[in-house]
Amino acid sequence: MSPAPVATTHPRNTTHPEVGPPLLALGVDFRTAPIELRERVALDPREAEALQLRLMASSEIAEAFVLSTCNRTELYLRPEDGDAAFKLALDRALGERAPEIVEGGRYFVLHDREAARRLLAVAAGLESMVLGEPEILGQVKQAADLAADLGSTGPILQRLLRTAMKAGRRARSETEIGAGAISLGYAVVELARRIFDRIDHQRALLVGAGDMATLAATALFEREILSLAFANRGNQRAERFQEEFPQSERLAMEERYQYLAVADLLVVATRADEPIFTLPPFREVVQRRRSRPLLVVDLGLPRNVEAEIGSLPNVFLHDIDSLRGLIDRNLDRRRAEVPAVESIVGTELRHFLDWYERREAEPLVAQLQRQAEGIRRREVELAKESIPAEYHEELDRLTRSLVRRVLHHPSRQLRHGVGEGSRAHLELIRRLFQLDEEREP
Repeated sequence: MSPAPVATTHPRNTTHPEVGPPLLALGVDFRTAPIELRERVALDPREAEALQLRLMASSEIAEAFVLSTCNRTELYLRPEDGDAAFKLALDRALGERAPEIVEGGRYFVLHDREAARRLLAVAAGLESMVLGEPEILGQVKQAADLAADLGSTGPILQRLLRTAMKAGRRARSETEIGAGAISLGYAVVELARRIFDRIDHQRALLVGAGDMATLAATALFEREILSLAFANRGNQRAERFQEEFPQSERLAMEERYQYLAVADLLVVATRADEPIFTLPPFREVVQRRRSRPLLVVDLGLPRNVEAEIGSLPNVFLHDIDSLRGLIDRNLDRRRAEVPAVESIVGTELRHFLDWYERREAEPLVAQLQRQAEGIRRREVELAKESIPAEYHEELDRLTRSLVRRVLHHPSRQLRHGVGEGSRAHLELIRRLFQLDEEREP
């Protein structure tokens, strides 16, 4: 999970050298800074592009990736100079826009392995305000595409981003971290799915045009509701609602009962002090519906729908408390999936670190093979002076085979036998075989 705010220093792990590639992650999220500060450092795509170009213009940074969403602004860097890159990124991403974040230490900073893990956890939905939110994986991909177009990500960050997106996809396909609605709008959709086979065959009536009505309409249109009509007493809110949802049909408030004859779903979200749907006229509508089910979701507080309406045949009435109960149960389901998602993140992180260690080992393997081949050639040339010429070709074949056999297992272990302390093993091999580039044959 996200670390607590830290001071403006750039500490590194010196007790455990096996920490992965040199990476730096810093930024703000909903845990480290309040919304009024997060808003000031949020970046639209154009601003994210400009920041990445500014970062890459400096010699202190080799690769850069910027991720900015509604609840986070985060930078992932491969620094050439750790301290200088940290100070530069902190100032340009946060300090210039909101000095209070820097002065108050209201940001996080992570290094190397932990920086890599952070990006994987973000993509998997573990670091979101809404646990398991589905949007974050697409946001990571869009930001990665932008960085690739700019050329600000190189081999390390590109591989890390591919690994992060794989972790995110696995989290959603192998666990229920994103299962069940945990917002009021999507809870309405979930209730509708329990009653109707297909939402795209249903008609909805929405009474109200405020924030809750907007959430419900957004969720319904995302699930391709067949049609949505709305009614609202205030003209200004109604006009704004129809501007946001031009595919909706506006009704007069007096038409609300009439439209119920064809609606399958009624969502009511007004600020009325008393019910705007009462039992007697509602009963008449139900009689005309000829046993067709009607889902009624009352998001009003006080309630906008008389409770007795829920006793009518084929009417399924839910108020805001029942929706909150559904949301709480779904959130509990998601929380129960956290260990499984963390296991996926851990597995994919190990794959990334293994790839990086193999990448570091490859030049050493090549150097070891070049050194062995140089020694073989010198010794064969010396031996040829005392061996008849007809045996020279066989001598060359035999010594080549011998060198390949001797180096096969060590080379394979160097490439694939990575793990705890592998970087120290590479250094040991370098010293044992005196693999100093200046002394190569």
